[in-house]
Amino acid sequence: MNQPLPAVTFERAPSTPAPVAQPLLKKGKRYVRPLSPLERFSLGLNETYRYHVDCVIEGIGDIDPARLQAAVDLAAAANPAIRVRLRGFLGFCRWVDSGRSPRVRLLPMSNWDGNSERNAPFLQERLLPLDGGPVADILVVPGADGRTRIVFRSVHAAIDGRGLMHWMLEVCRAARGEALLGSDSRLTDLDVQELNKDKLPPTPAPATPEPPKHCIPVLSPAAEGRMPVDFVWRRAILVNPSSQLLTKAAVFLAQWARKREAGDVGFTIPIDFRGLRTQEMGIGNMTGYLRLDVPPEATPRSLVSQLNQKMRDYADCRATPGIRTLLWIPIWYLLRKMRQAAEAALYTVTPSVPSGGIVSMGAMKLDEHSFPGFRATTICGIPGAVGKLNLVFLNLPATETLPPRIAVSFLVPLAYSRDGQLDALVEAFIQEFSAPNKATVSVANTASSSQ
Repeated sequence: MNQPLPAVTFERAPSTPAPVAQPLLKKGKRYVRPLSPLERFSLGLNETYRYHVDCVIEGIGDIDPARLQAAVDLAAAANPAIRVRLRGFLGFCRWVDSGRSPRVRLLPMSNWDGNSERNAPFLQERLLPLDGGPVADILVVPGADGRTRIVFRSVHAAIDGRGLMHWMLEVCRAARGEALLGSDSRLTDLDVQELNKDKLPPTPAPATPEPPKHCIPVLSPAAEGRMPVDFVWRRAILVNPSSQLLTKAAVFLAQWARKREAGDVGFTIPIDFRGLRTQEMGIGNMTGYLRLDVPPEATPRSLVSQLNQKMRDYADCRATPGIRTLLWIPIWYLLRKMRQAAEAALYTVTPSVPSGGIVSMGAMKLDEHSFPGFRATTICGIPGAVGKLNLVFLNLPATETLPPRIAVSFLVPLAYSRDGQLDALVEAFIQEFSAPNKATVSVANTASSSQ
């Protein structure tokens, strides 16, 4: 019963080669990368409501913004994809190196504790690439609690989670005066899918088409029904946590949903292509997606088997039918359709929106995210504002003074939190996955902090 679960193959074994950073661009050669259909869709989401990939390094120290900006400039020169601006129209859109590094902004002293959106209005600011703006910036937030928080913000249309992790490491390396890996990869998710399309097994049409999945949400909306499209989030730190959290969390969340009503439960699982489907280390969107179905009888072990089978079948490389047509739909028309459908998709059961998403970001070492004048103590992700529930977790390995921990962040639309539903889920999750009698937990008590 207590035997460890088998490994999920997309969580790479030690023998799997690491992604290879590409040599820096030759002098005079400008970085240009095509805009993929998925990135175009993400642009629309960012205009409908903020769709970012953000991460927070929390620690102790007084940061000199000028020195950090100098480190950012060095890291950006080695990774020009972080300096891009959107150029072109329709299927001819490109991300083009502007030569301008992301900006470091020192904010006033804040009462933000890093556990939720409360007291952090700066997190609601959107990066606006459609207006010619940057795709990333960095906020330095001194806290009244004595902590300093560095927020790496990026728009998902240009960067994915693993790309942001690479960017953060490069900035911290530059701040320590270390050599940079650098990357000039121009691959997109569509390129990787195209490279692997011959490995996909045939999918014969069934004699009788199966009905579409209508996944129930993990949480129920507030009694007053639909609300404006807005999102809230919570952070929890699990100390001496349970292992193999991804599939265990999927089973737990499915059981939580079915306490309320019977129905199908499924989660979107992002799959990082780097080191798995390609050896290039790109900063852009190089992620595929799987649907993890969680039937009532599912166990963590059976879900590991399901994920492994889908990985063997290259399901993450199967492009959405007709997705290339997005390249030729004007953004204004795409936005109009998205805004009309946003509330219905979030607050009703539809075949296109699963119960939620679960994102495992792997391990992030604190010493690799520290530099002179700043000592990192915690790192957490802020989930992207999309879907009915988005759960992101990352492992924080033990240090000389800290035990192993997992930073877990939950995000839901506002209506799924108004009556305290999200806070109840977070507390139950903590009790389920923290080691008995060993866990100290940092979690926002914000049940009444609705915006």
